[in-house]
Amino acid sequence: MWPFVGRVRELEDVMSALTDADEKGAALVGPAGVGKTRLTDEVVARLERSGLAVQRCYATVATSAIPFGAMAAMLPADMRTANPLGRAVEHILSGQQPLAIVVDDAHLLDDASIALLHHVIRHGHARVLVTSRPGERTELWQEGLLRRYPVGDLSRAESDLLLERALDGPVDTRSAALLWSASAGNPLYLRELVVSGCAVGALRADDGIWAWHGEIELGGRLGELVQSNLGRLEPTHRHALELLAYSEPVELDLLASLVQEEVLDDLETRGLIRVVPSGRRMVVRLGHPLYGSLLRKTCPTLRAQSHQRALATALEGTGARRREDLMRIATWRLDSGSPISVDLLTAAAEQAWAAQDVTLAERLCRGAVEAGGLNRVGHVFGQVLMHGRAPEQAEATLADVMAGPLSAEDLSRLGATRSMNLHFGLGDADAATAVLNAVDTPALPADLRDWLQVVRVISEAQHGHVATVLKRTYQPVAPHLSVHLRRTRALCLLHAGRYREVAQEITAYEAMEDLTEPDDGALRMRCFALAFAGHLAEAEALALTMYNRSFDELAFTGATSLYSVLSFCARMRGNGTQALRLAREGSPRTPSRPLIFDAIALANLAGAAALNGETTLAQDALARADKARRPAWRLAGTTVSVTRSWVLAGTGDLRAAADAAMAAADECAELGVHGSEAIALHDAARFGVDTSQRLAALTSTMDDPMTSAYAAHATALAHAAPAALEATATDFQRLGATLYAAEALAAATRLHRTQGNARAASQASARQALLMRDFDGARTPALCAGGLTHLTRRQAEVARLATSGLTNQQIAERLHTSKRTVDNHLHAIYGVLGVTGRDELRTVLGPS
Repeated sequence: MWPFVGRVRELEDVMSALTDADEKGAALVGPAGVGKTRLTDEVVARLERSGLAVQRCYATVATSAIPFGAMAAMLPADMRTANPLGRAVEHILSGQQPLAIVVDDAHLLDDASIALLHHVIRHGHARVLVTSRPGERTELWQEGLLRRYPVGDLSRAESDLLLERALDGPVDTRSAALLWSASAGNPLYLRELVVSGCAVGALRADDGIWAWHGEIELGGRLGELVQSNLGRLEPTHRHALELLAYSEPVELDLLASLVQEEVLDDLETRGLIRVVPSGRRMVVRLGHPLYGSLLRKTCPTLRAQSHQRALATALEGTGARRREDLMRIATWRLDSGSPISVDLLTAAAEQAWAAQDVTLAERLCRGAVEAGGLNRVGHVFGQVLMHGRAPEQAEATLADVMAGPLSAEDLSRLGATRSMNLHFGLGDADAATAVLNAVDTPALPADLRDWLQVVRVISEAQHGHVATVLKRTYQPVAPHLSVHLRRTRALCLLHAGRYREVAQEITAYEAMEDLTEPDDGALRMRCFALAFAGHLAEAEALALTMYNRSFDELAFTGATSLYSVLSFCARMRGNGTQALRLAREGSPRTPSRPLIFDAIALANLAGAAALNGETTLAQDALARADKARRPAWRLAGTTVSVTRSWVLAGTGDLRAAADAAMAAADECAELGVHGSEAIALHDAARFGVDTSQRLAALTSTMDDPMTSAYAAHATALAHAAPAALEATATDFQRLGATLYAAEALAAATRLHRTQGNARAASQASARQALLMRDFDGARTPALCAGGLTHLTRRQAEVARLATSGLTNQQIAERLHTSKRTVDNHLHAIYGVLGVTGRDELRTVLGPS
């Protein structure tokens, strides 16, 4: 039996209907697989615990032709009387009372059983609960005998929770979204997907996280269930459903031009299709996503091609006015083997790329290449290959195309794409600049020359000084290109830590574009600006609105960015386990050439692993992040530098961690990356360096609450002021950064004890303990153990190194002191903590 998830309200309502004196019973009504039987199981268990006698009956197709067939288990063996209904009622009354009768699949009941339930309910002989499909055998509730409770599909959140409980472990976001999309919240379909996925190895746990590998295959019991729900189909009905399987969601008027209206009406009545509004139009979808999988799998090839030719012709006949129409026509023409022009393939590929559908864009590009249109589609194909982790192939392809006879305009367009691939794919800034210089000729039209200048600015935003690049984003360009400069400007402002201006710039950008749908890139920048500024709740809420959006594996920057901001927020809240899970999902799993955003994702993984005490994983991720760095990606590389200090701290070497944090802060300052500089300076303060003055100076240009809290925390630590630390903890707590709040309270507790103020120490410690109740896996030097608050900073450092397994001599070498000094420190530590050796010390402090 699978876990019971959701349905809380339905469960309480049904229990009320079965136990309230004014009610007679309930009917759970919903389509197959939504969990009516599972909900009934919970109801029966509660009824039995309350002492009520329960008789459960199951109606089937076989019993539907037999009088009292479904009720036979609760009736006497001999029903051959002149009044079988009366005999049945008499037998029910002679049994245990009070009684509840539960009937599964009441829509399959025979007439005699229905009559019996009518009599029992009307005369109050028993409480009755039935489950039924909608639209069938409705007498029991339409006549007011039972209260009807509709049961629908699970929500996305309920589906994700059910998955995690059923698999007893977390499921990565992409796989959860895939299973949600396939099951559409139907618990039975979800269960069969999980069972079949585990059986064939498509669903398996890697590093403790469940993930689906490959495509969903519809077969076995799952295929039988879907076929059973579709039922027997007339040829006209199957024809309509197959058309929809290759086109959904499709406009109602387009489908109606190919299918008779009465057929669509019948299919909608049976729940096999849904007609729903989409903007100003009505679109048609299949009743369930798995119907499409089954229909496509069972449709003969020639018939499938005929369907797609018909769809393409019908859409072309409407004028193909919508943005996505060219993509649909090109896809249908390719799949049907119809002739297709290079012009159409190129335009469709550009649309697919703009829509971030990498898989479709690559397919359309390859179709154009096969048709001899590489020179036409090369500018898109190069970007597709780069994001598909094939930048070498992109460079070879673009170089080959550019070597042929091309106009200056085509050469410049391809050169811009090639330059971006060289810069962002291969990390070769010099080669990227050389290509741009070669194609940037005076004879080019003004808008193409402007585009080349925009590409230069976009590239320089990854290795130039932030302030310098920011100035260049204000250069005049053609109006349709200014949006690219605005996006780059927003990125520069984000790096500079001017978070309020980021939001203003994005708002202006969105107004310029007149977007009908949110722009993913703008949403992600908003997320980071909110998170780094200390608006963690808003950042998480915005990021979670994108959770249901599908990404093309992890090849697109959007996925890694989304995971990074959610992981960052989880770390700030002390939710280390969640932060690590998200960081793992967002990090590249393949050993192929890393792209620019891989270094950031790997650094995020290293930081989350260090926070959870997984030192080996943290060091491995940091090494991979270091290897992924390129001189052309200097700004992205600062993320790796900032993370290094935490990986070192995880080994117990706080001196090296502090040095690394200061080096990262200096590197960020040199590039104008003040947002990361503030984080690095705050880390250094947490490791014992007085960075209060530098942080205070940053607050003059960074007026966000988080940076102000960083500065206050560093100042309180430098001045050893416990009251100021407690005030800082309040500030951090207000922002949602409970990890930093707990650290500030830990330091305040230690200082209060040192100053002999036991009562204040106890109060601060109690506040810290209250904050840490919800922590999960988070371990930092300040929070390694409560006992550390009794020690001096140097004693705490020695204690951590001792629990990591180092000898006294090794600790002395690490801290650049003598072995005798380390011996003395350990002797003092043992006395303060009341332990007699390293084993007991490790028990008190936990392993480092």
